This record gives sequence, structure tokens and C-alpha cells, in this order.
Amino acid sequence: FNNYSHDVKEFQLKDSIPVYYVKNTTNEVFSLSYIIDMGQFSDKELALAVRYLEYLGTDKYNANEIEKEMFKLGLTYSVYAANERVYIQLSGLEESIEEGIKLFEHILSNVIPNQDVYNEMVLDIIRERTDNKLSKWSILSGMKSYAKYGSESPFKHMLNIKKLKNINIDTLTNKIKDLMSFEHYIYYYGRKDISEIKFLLESYHYTPKIKRPRIKPHLFRELDNVKNKVYFVDYDMVQSEIIMISKGDLYNHQLIPLGRLFNEYFGSGLSSIVFQEIRESKALAYSARSSFSTPKRLDQSHYITAYLGTQVDKLSQATDAILELMNNMPASNSQFEDAKVAALKKIETSRTKRSLLFWNYLRAKELGLDYDINKDIYPVLQTLTLDDLKLFFNQHIKDKNYNFLVIGDRDLVDHASFDRLGDYRELKLDEVFGY
Repeated sequence: FNNYSHDVKEFQLKDSIPVYYVKNTTNEVFSLSYIIDMGQFSDKELALAVRYLEYLGTDKYNANEIEKEMFKLGLTYSVYAANERVYIQLSGLEESIEEGIKLFEHILSNVIPNQDVYNEMVLDIIRERTDNKLSKWSILSGMKSYAKYGSESPFKHMLNIKKLKNINIDTLTNKIKDLMSFEHYIYYYGRKDISEIKFLLESYHYTPKIKRPRIKPHLFRELDNVKNKVYFVDYDMVQSEIIMISKGDLYNHQLIPLGRLFNEYFGSGLSSIVFQEIRESKALAYSARSSFSTPKRLDQSHYITAYLGTQVDKLSQATDAILELMNNMPASNSQFEDAKVAALKKIETSRTKRSLLFWNYLRAKELGLDYDINKDIYPVLQTLTLDDLKLFFNQHIKDKNYNFLVIGDRDLVDHASFDRLGDYRELKLDEVFGY
């Protein structure tokens, strides 16, 4: 098990920028990341600007010339704005790192706008959004977000098309040039010693002496499941998909081993209770699973979910069957022991590449840890019994209220079966996607 503080070193540049360092002991390549804990939830235009950057040139190079310069040096660069974090990454041959950083910094400081390029990017975004509305999996993702957060969901947190078309592109390039003025940190994975990479970064990484504080993200409130609700979206398909989702407790470290064991025994895989009962024994669905999720942050909740993919005429019967299972867990000692072995083996056989140590450390840090959480989970898993799992089930799975998310053909599904599940509402795609 990794103790990240042993492998991930931390130091600061002269202007108080934290740098995280992991030594590459296997080859002659490096990866350098500038990271800002501020993404689309903080500034929708910033996320758009970051996407725009990859299409642009500077006052010295056009976009094609930048690509050629990077190729000559054996380097690549990428930028990505996640919901709560921006990543600007340079990677490639260690021997080219100095020239690479200089070019990298030049791009960030000297990018120039291009209206034609921006217009093409907006067309790409519009096409993507149109395609998403045609994808049942995208629709289900949006419905899950709607079920968790209501009409103001993270899934819909984006600029509308009118705003996209009318935005001033100078605003976007100025946001790119201002990126490094915000509080940020750096991650280096490579062959150089700490003193060498510190010298290079202090020589070429430009930031103002006084950093701008990060813009706080928009907060999305998780809704409580006070009663059963059914949300339906009309979709031209002969089958039907249903997801059941219910909010559990706020992050609880002690629930993780039991949650993993529950998933192995009950919810996922060909030998799980749900799959065996719903598909194999009763032939009510072509796919069936359930899970107890672990949140990525301390301020988020565990969720219980179940999924069915079934024929329209079996939807009601299959839903009854999975509800029965979610309220009464069958007990099988042999199946439990197999699930326990599988859960332990997943930990035993997992290996973390050195290049991923920092990213795992970053995730652990969000949970208040500086080591691999499996270090805590593994010994607890070894001691768990079927009675422990039954108790967990009765306290955290059984008798939950659910949001039932159904996608299928309006003319084929049995709407009467929805009324008995809970309060029924048909959602329009605009409500799910926000556009």
C-alpha cells in the first residue's frame, strides 16, 4: 500500500508556488502539469477559454506551427477544464524539457484570438450537444444528475448557445493569459532532481508576485429522497432502461469496506445476487446490477443505485423483482465467501504506476488522507462476515425511497405501472440537458 508522503515530494518556488515531485525511475520521459483548483463550476467562460486554447496560435506561431515545434521536440501539450479543476499539461522527452517549458510559457502568455477558429469550435459544441440528445446513455446521465440535484443540476451548468455565439473572443484569450495569475500548483514527474526542476521553473514560469484567489465553485445541493418519484423520458427504442437511485449517508470512511463487499456479493458481476436472480433465474432483464457508491469528497453522499435493461413488456415485473431484492437480501454463505475473496483480490492485484502516484495522492488528499485508502480497507475486509453484510444491508440499503429514472417509447410502456411506484412526471430533453 502506498504511503504517498514517501514518494510524492513537495517544495516551493521562490514565489510560493507549491510543486509536487515524483521521480521517474523507468524511462526518459517527463510530464509537467500546471493545476488550478477552479473549473467550469467557478467560471463557465474560463472552461470555454481553456478549450479554445488548443485551437489558437500566438504572436510568433500559428496553431500548426506550434504543433510542428512540439513534434520536433518530441513533446505534446494539452489543456482540460474539469468541473472544479483546470489542467495544463506538457509531456515528452526529458531532453527537451527546457525548450518545452519556454514554448509552453510563450503559448500561455502570448495567445491571440481568431474569430473563424472560434466559430468552428462553437459549431463543434452545437453538434456535440445535438448528438448527446440522441444518445440514451447521455440522457440517462442527465436524468441521474436531475434526480440527485433537481432542476439546477451540474449536468446543465454550461453556457447557452446564444451566449456562446455572442461572446467576445478577446475576453476568452485574456482569461487564458490570466490563468497563471490565480493560485495554482505544479506537478512534475520525470528524471531530473528537485534542484534541477526547481531551477527551470524559477527561470521560465512567470507569475505575478501577488496571486489572485481562486473563484469559489457554484455549490449544488444534493436532494433528499423524501418519497418515491418516477421520471420518464420518451425515446424511440424497443427495450426500456430503468435506473433506481437513492441518497445515502454523508461520506463515511467505515462504510467503504462493507460497500465494496456489498457490490461484489449483491450488485455487480455475473455471479452477483442481482444478476443471478433477475437475469439468470427469472429471465426478466438482459442486464441488471446495483451498487453502493463511495463519494470522492467529504461533503458528498453515498448513493444506492440499481439498473435494469429489459423488454418493455417485462418492465413492471422486473422492477418488482429488483425492489424485492433491494429490500430483502438473500443469504448464501458460499456466494459470500466468493465475493469476499474477489474483493480482497482486487486490492491484492492492483498496482499504481509511479506516474499516477500524485493523482492518487490528490484524490486521497480530498478525503483527508496522505496514503492509499486500501491500507485501511483490506484488513477490515478480511474480518467481515455475512452477518456484518446483513446488518449493513438492513441499515443502509433496505426500505429506501427511490427516484425511478425510465427511458423508453411512450407508446409502448405501461404507464399504470409507474403510478404505483411513485409520483410520475415526464421530462422533456430540454429539462434534462438545459438546452
